[in-house]
Amino acid sequence: MKTRSKVLFGIVAFLANFLFFGTISGHADSRKVIDISEWQGRITATQAKRLKSEVQGIILRVQYGSAYADKVFRANASTLNRAGVPFGVYSYSMYTSSADAKSEARVLFNRAKAYKPAFYANDAEQYTTTSGSYRAAVKAWGTQMQALTSKPVVLYSGSSFYRSYIGTTAKYDKFWEANYGASRWYSSDWWQYTDHYYSTSLRKGVDGNRIMKGTIFKTNASKFTVGGRKVGEQVRVTKGAKFYGTSATIAKSMIKKNLTIKQVKAAHIGKSKQVVLVYNGKTPIGWLRAQDVTAYYHASYVKKLKVKNSKGIYTYLHGKRAHFYKKGKVLKLSHFKKNGNGLWRAVHSGHTTTFTANKDFVKWVK
Repeated sequence: MKTRSKVLFGIVAFLANFLFFGTISGHADSRKVIDISEWQGRITATQAKRLKSEVQGIILRVQYGSAYADKVFRANASTLNRAGVPFGVYSYSMYTSSADAKSEARVLFNRAKAYKPAFYANDAEQYTTTSGSYRAAVKAWGTQMQALTSKPVVLYSGSSFYRSYIGTTAKYDKFWEANYGASRWYSSDWWQYTDHYYSTSLRKGVDGNRIMKGTIFKTNASKFTVGGRKVGEQVRVTKGAKFYGTSATIAKSMIKKNLTIKQVKAAHIGKSKQVVLVYNGKTPIGWLRAQDVTAYYHASYVKKLKVKNSKGIYTYLHGKRAHFYKKGKVLKLSHFKKNGNGLWRAVHSGHTTTFTANKDFVKWVK
C-alpha cells in the first residue's frame, strides 16, 4: 500500500478481515474483498449492482493523512449504500506523533460516520513519526477510535513493517496482514495476498484479500435481541458483568448502585445490539453490553405502567406479596421510591403497595 495501488489493496484486505470479525460463523464466503479509492474512480450504479454478486464487501479510502480527503469517497459510499453493498473505511496514516494519530482517527471517524461503514481501519505502513515512537502512535490511533465507535477497529500493516515498528495489536479488534509471499507471517485475521486481483465488475486490477477467520459482512440480526437503552436511564449492572471489549469485571461496589447511561452506541456482541456508557453520579464507570444492565423507571411524569412480563407481576406490602396482575394490566402510580436495596419501585396509586419499576417487566403507558 506504499504505492497508490498498494494503498487500495491494503484497504481491501483490511475490509475483508474486518467484516469477517463482525459476523456470525457459517459457511465460508468465497467471494473476494476489494478496495476502492480515487485512483480507481467513481463507481457507477451498474458497477455497484455487479459488485454485490462479485465481492463480499468493499473497502473505501477516506483520506491520506488527515489533511487530504479522498475525492470520490462520498460519491462511492453513497452509491454502495443505495445498492446495498457493505463497506468499511480506512485512513492511510501519516501521523507524526501520538497526539497527531488521535487527531487523524477523529478526522476519519467524522468524515465517514454518516455513511455507516462496517469498520474503521488504520493503514499503518509508513514510518512518519517525528515525536515519540511509531508503536505508541499506532496504539494511540486505536485507543482514540475505540473511544469513538463500537464498530470493529482494524490494524493494517505489512508483515516486515509490523515486526520492525509495531509488534502489537493492542487497542485493535483485528489484524490485517499484507504479505504477497506464499503465506502470512502471523496468525492474522485477514491476509492481503496479492495486488493482481482482477475485478470483473470494475474491469480493472485491484488488491486481493482472504479472510482467515469467520465470515464477512453478514450478521444474524435475530441473535442480537437486547437493546432499547437510552441516554438518561438509570440502570443496575448484572453481577459479574465485564466491561465491553475487555476482560475486566466491574467492581462489586458498583453492582448495588443506580447508575446513569450517558452514551449509547450500536454494537453486535453476545446477545446485545447496543453498548452503553454508565456513570456513577459525575464519575464515568465504563462501557457495558446492553444485556449486562437492567433499566428502571423513576421519572415523575410516568403515571401509568402496563404489565408486559408474560408471567405477570405481584405488588408488595411490607415485603410480602399483596396482589397479582396479569400481562396487559395497566396500573396507576402516584410516585416512585427506592426499596431497602436501593432499587426503584412504583407506588400503586390509591394503595400502599409497591411493584417493580424494572423496564423488562413493565412498560410506560403515555
